[in-house]
Amino acid sequence: MDNAKEDLIFALDIGTRKVVGIIAQKQDDVIHILDVEKVEHQTRTMLDGQIHNINEVAKSVINIKETLEKRSGLSLSKVGVAVAGRALKTVKAKISKELSSNNEITEDQVLNLDLEAVSSILKNADNEIGHEDFYCVGYSVVCHELDSEVIGDLVGHFGKSMGVEVIATFLPRIVLDSMLSVLRRAGLEVSNLTLEPIAALNAIIPKDIRRLNLVLLDIGAGTSDIALTKEGSVFAYGMVPEAGDEITELICEKFILDFNTAENVKRLISKQETVSFKDILGKEHNLVSADIIDLIKPRIAKLADSIANQVLELNQKVPNAIILVGGGSLTPLFDQQLSRAFPLDLSNIGIRLPEMVSNIIDKSGKLNSPDMVTPLGICIMTANSTGLKFLEIYVNEKRVNVLDMQQSLDVLSALVVAGVSKMKLYGRIGRAICVEVNGKLTVIKGEMGRPAEIKLNDQAADLMTKIKSGDKIFFKDAIDGLDAQAVIGDIVQIKPLNIQFNGNPMEIMPKVTINGELADLAADLPDRAVIQVMSNVTARDVLESMSINPEELQVREIVVRVNKEPKIISQSSFSLLVNGQKVGLFSNLSDGSVIEFEKDKPIFYKIKDIVQMPDSGDDVEVFLNKEKHVLKGPPGKIYMNGQLVGPEEFIIDRAEIITSRGGILPPTVAQILERLPISIEDQRGKQLKITVNGNPGGFTTPLSHGADISIDFLDRY
Repeated sequence: MDNAKEDLIFALDIGTRKVVGIIAQKQDDVIHILDVEKVEHQTRTMLDGQIHNINEVAKSVINIKETLEKRSGLSLSKVGVAVAGRALKTVKAKISKELSSNNEITEDQVLNLDLEAVSSILKNADNEIGHEDFYCVGYSVVCHELDSEVIGDLVGHFGKSMGVEVIATFLPRIVLDSMLSVLRRAGLEVSNLTLEPIAALNAIIPKDIRRLNLVLLDIGAGTSDIALTKEGSVFAYGMVPEAGDEITELICEKFILDFNTAENVKRLISKQETVSFKDILGKEHNLVSADIIDLIKPRIAKLADSIANQVLELNQKVPNAIILVGGGSLTPLFDQQLSRAFPLDLSNIGIRLPEMVSNIIDKSGKLNSPDMVTPLGICIMTANSTGLKFLEIYVNEKRVNVLDMQQSLDVLSALVVAGVSKMKLYGRIGRAICVEVNGKLTVIKGEMGRPAEIKLNDQAADLMTKIKSGDKIFFKDAIDGLDAQAVIGDIVQIKPLNIQFNGNPMEIMPKVTINGELADLAADLPDRAVIQVMSNVTARDVLESMSINPEELQVREIVVRVNKEPKIISQSSFSLLVNGQKVGLFSNLSDGSVIEFEKDKPIFYKIKDIVQMPDSGDDVEVFLNKEKHVLKGPPGKIYMNGQLVGPEEFIIDRAEIITSRGGILPPTVAQILERLPISIEDQRGKQLKITVNGNPGGFTTPLSHGADISIDFLDRY
């Protein structure tokens, strides 16, 4: 606060009907009230505690600020304020911490414990409240515990653990934002923020009487704020969106008055026996106050009933006493209607005035009515810094107010208030592609995301970088990583075969299928694809690559039996040779294979294509006239369907083919005669003498291995 004296306090109570400003000074434990200024709104700029016309309310605040500055000679820039309990929500939290038994508990330790409990509520506010557009505007300590036992004051004690239960109050963001907008227009910065019922309670109900089950009712113009105590602490807050304005509006309706005139009538009927006023048509009225009171009594009863219902819901029983503050508490018959609605003895309902507050010296002489209790409470909390404070931060040039929990705040705290739940702090990793290749899982990872770009006052920062009031944060959403992209060729490693087709060199790739369909290596790779890579290339694959439709090639299979074993062979309307050998369409190829193909050249199989010629008989070595000769064994024979055939014979369907080895009969002398170096015809007339192994022999004499044959031609004479 840019005041002439550092210990000066400026507090504002911005209510539905009026704005009250207080300048005070704290000396030791006593607060001296130096000056008070009150301004009523000229029009209904606020309803039920909610600011509706920011500019008009700002005018009232500026009026008070300038008036107090002029009278005091001070420059006011920081202010303590409170907001009404409209749409109030409360959340409780309880925490405990271990202690060193050797050290006594300090005041700072207790404060940090309280703030940690409030912080835990803030972290879970969305879950607890069910709505993100709420601000925490105040908190109260329900109780402190030492070693799990409730204790009045922790400071100075020793123990193993200390705990605290707190109750935090939340208001819709719009309520607080409108309050801050008004203060900005008046050139004021919030130094302390609280809730009106908290402020009133701290002023008018000292801790020593909070052991009683008390109800504090702050009856304003637009709202009736509620605070409840028992067992030494505040345990609940509430609010009823009805108050003095409902009574004023009824007077407006009954007597056709403008709101300000009706408000004046309402105030006078409790002070005068008769009241005079003029309606909007200019007609004069002079009425007995008691008659007007009877007229508004049902509305007063309705307000009392609404308050009683809310209190009984929170308290679950009739309280010991009700303490009234606020201008609405002066409404005629109000205490009597409260007594009826609870029910509660009338003697246990009463109004407390600012003069009953201890450690206060009112040098202004203006704190003399119950509507000054809440402004005084705000002043006391501002003097003691027991409310909440906000840092004004700019996020992407948008002003946000970050709740200062008297701890080091970081960039993340500001982003949360600015709506970080809708921002991206970390980029998503791009989706991966998972495929199966020949039964093996293969994963292609997506691109890593890029984190958010954060700058604090034009300097690179991170989420944990500490902030202070006035800082400017630049935040740029994180960028998601790109999803994985690939083609089949990126994961399928295959090499082409180099072959020749009808004399032309070419390359051919093994087949690849994706989800059962033929695929090109350049095709995009979809997620969860099942890829099959063929391990071989067949002759059929080559024909298909040459735009030859294998389905148009005629292939006829025939069955034959070779030596009683069945054999299937194909006869085709085309000629297909691989490396000079006849093959079928599904024959595998290798690198360097030479393929010869003729479409209209039928291929028929011959005996030699499927049958190996049988072995000949055993050779026999003999000696003819002392000269060695080898007689070849008889050749093997092939029979097809019982007929002797040669190797060039064509195969017919269902043929029965038998092969036999060369004969086993020994050769005879007749077979060796052709080996003689002379012609037998030339020896005609001579006598033929044949011996085999020294014995006489003839043409049919069998010859064994090593036989010694002698053939001579003798003269007959």
